[in-house]
Amino acid sequence: MSAFVIGALVGGVLYNPDMSMWHILFALAVWTCFNMLVRFAMRSARLRHLIKGESVFLVKDGIINFKNFKRNSLEMEQFRLLLRQKGIFSMFDVEDVLFETNGAVTVLPPEKTSESFLIVNNGEFVESGLERSGRSKTWALHNIKRNGFNSPAELFCMEWTPAKGIYFVTYEGNVKRGTVEVEAKDVYCHDAQV
Repeated sequence: MSAFVIGALVGGVLYNPDMSMWHILFALAVWTCFNMLVRFAMRSARLRHLIKGESVFLVKDGIINFKNFKRNSLEMEQFRLLLRQKGIFSMFDVEDVLFETNGAVTVLPPEKTSESFLIVNNGEFVESGLERSGRSKTWALHNIKRNGFNSPAELFCMEWTPAKGIYFVTYEGNVKRGTVEVEAKDVYCHDAQV
């Protein structure tokens, strides 16, 4: 993106005789300040969420979420085009469809699971990940400590996938695959369903 803006600035000076070198220097200074401001804002979890947004389910368990369609200004024909680009031509062939922050879709067929939750990102808890997973900060902190870390501040990221475990990455790039303790209430609920 920066290359396009800088190219437009330089092109404007080259092809417009009314613009001086001071105009391009001023424009470059403003663009540089803007980029530095955005990079600084990305350090805050709330501002990062505001700037980048978050991935949302357009279809979950085969049911269309109209609220997320409207929030992302997406029409059904646009959605069907995105599905066709993935080689899917019928809504019967999808169970979960995730609309990514870059405008692409991630489609999971009915037999696959999409349950994977980002719990920690850049040393901070991800509220939306905790909420969607149905887990609490207490649960996350317990599993962080249980797997040898002191706090989320030590982690670049922590991802939890039910039935598989927890994936930790430290700021040094070290990866650890951890497990989750099974709670008695989870075992009892599972046995009651059988």
